Amino acid sequence: MQASNLEIIKLNNLKLAAKIISEQLKNGVHLGKRVGVGSEFEQYRYYEPGDDPKRIDWKYFSRSGKHMIKESQTESHLHVRVMLDLSGSMNYEENGIRRLDYAKNLIASLAYLANQQGDALSYFTCQEGRVEKKVAESPKAFQRMLYFLEKDKASGSWPVERQDFPALKSKQKELVILVSDFLQKDNEWIDIIEQMRHPKKEIVLFQILGKQEEKFELKGNFNFHDLESDHKIILDKKAIEKTYNESITSYLSEFKQSLLLPQVHLFQVRLTDSIAGVISKFLSERSLS
Repeated sequence: MQASNLEIIKLNNLKLAAKIISEQLKNGVHLGKRVGVGSEFEQYRYYEPGDDPKRIDWKYFSRSGKHMIKESQTESHLHVRVMLDLSGSMNYEENGIRRLDYAKNLIASLAYLANQQGDALSYFTCQEGRVEKKVAESPKAFQRMLYFLEKDKASGSWPVERQDFPALKSKQKELVILVSDFLQKDNEWIDIIEQMRHPKKEIVLFQILGKQEEKFELKGNFNFHDLESDHKIILDKKAIEKTYNESITSYLSEFKQSLLLPQVHLFQVRLTDSIAGVISKFLSERSLS
């Protein structure tokens, strides 16, 4: 029998949790195929400054006059940039599972897989309008990531006004993984995603939500607490159910539609979804792309 999310989170040991989740996956542990130097021909691309001239296909050049390089499928290393939303709404909890803890275990498991196959890792957090690089690429990046993940706490809000983040605008080939609830007042998360977009990047977004956030079904009076502004209000379920459910359904649909972009993939996840199952779906979809 597989361990449940709650059992895994209660271990309070991200490295052990990541190992358990990777064992649950059993197969398909690679984050996806990549293209580079290898024996099996895959595709052509234009020669770029810095490429080894020996890789130019001179026979192709004699026919077309174009400097092209043959690429093939290989297990060449990938840069995996992991980003975690640390705004206050990540403290939301349902049935004993806090969104932040779910996110940390998901990230630790993905980083464990990347580390196992020799990929380079870096780790960033988004909090109070700042994007902070906590861990740079290094041989010990995975261990350092676990250290910061264990310590990181969620608090505060994310400003609505658009900001410029040079750290997000790298043009190197990389896989970007951003984990958040992506609940926004305006388009603040869309703005961040737009800043990261580049033809060489693949951006994967994990939107983690609770069942009651997606469809409010509880009965009685409730004390609603905004985890970012600390504002509290008491409301009756009947007074808000219809409006809330219509609003959240519309928002989630519009958010998904706005991210139907090249090289951008959104996974909408519930706190009840098996972490191993979420990763398995992610790996399956990458292998088919």
